[in-house]
Amino acid sequence: MDGDAAYVPLRWAAALFDKVSEKLGNKWLFILSILGLQSSGKSTLLNALFGLQFTVSAGRCTRGAYMQLLKVEETFTEEMGFDFVLVVDTEGLQAPELSNKSKNHENELATFVIGLGNLALINILGGIHQKCKIFYK
Repeated sequence: MDGDAAYVPLRWAAALFDKVSEKLGNKWLFILSILGLQSSGKSTLLNALFGLQFTVSAGRCTRGAYMQLLKVEETFTEEMGFDFVLVVDTEGLQAPELSNKSKNHENELATFVIGLGNLALINILGGIHQKCKIFYK
């Protein structure tokens, strides 16, 4: 998704998820998404948890949303109840580069991320300790 345009082409998104569904067949998909302030370590956290390679740096490096589909090992699928995990990394909130845009963009991003995911991690950067809130549907 293009974070600069702040536009989600719904037909494209629906076609993308239809194609993923077609390729996966009759499999269960668990969607984990993350949201938080810019430079709060969202991509770093996902990389550490899942061994991914989302781009990380100080400042704005993720624009829009990036997704990675992971297959769950067959030995765990019955226990966990799903066959694949879709990890969704998003751009940071309150980015100085986007200060001229309305807060509507951030509201849309938060609605998209929380609405899409089965589990939404809200990464909160603050002081000495970093916290992560979990919302599970």
